Amino acid sequence: MLLMIIALTACQQNSPWTQEGDALLSQAALLEEQHMKLNARIDSLWDVTSATLDKELPADFPPVDRDIFLNARNADHIRMFMSYKDISPELQALVNKAGEYDQMLAHQMREHQMEQQVFEQRKNEFLQKVAQQNESTSNEYALKFRTATAESLQ
Repeated sequence: MLLMIIALTACQQNSPWTQEGDALLSQAALLEEQHMKLNARIDSLWDVTSATLDKELPADFPPVDRDIFLNARNADHIRMFMSYKDISPELQALVNKAGEYDQMLAHQMREHQMEQQVFEQRKNEFLQKVAQQNESTSNEYALKFRTATAESLQ
């Protein structure tokens, strides 16, 4: 009976760590997934824009400018070239729309980075709190966080 009470008490003491730790691990996975999706959206935006430019730029377009337009992945950078004024209004509109969408995605990325910073602070506070009670459990959670991040990158 005494062993059962001790085991139950130990489970109750670990339960808050388990619940909070699992919640933080889930949040880490969610944040990493959001980050990957934002990066994919940015890549897709510029892949499509560059492919369209490659297809639609005139054959006599200056080769250096063509290379820059296709690889810049930045509407402001593209617009600063004099040859930008020589492309069709449709391609100018494409670059402008890509720039607007890129700005929106950049804003979302900044918000995501702020969320990530808040999460990192919560995670570190959690690990410190657990370490004060049980260093090995804190190390186990730290390893779980590193492993969760590494797995999501693969």
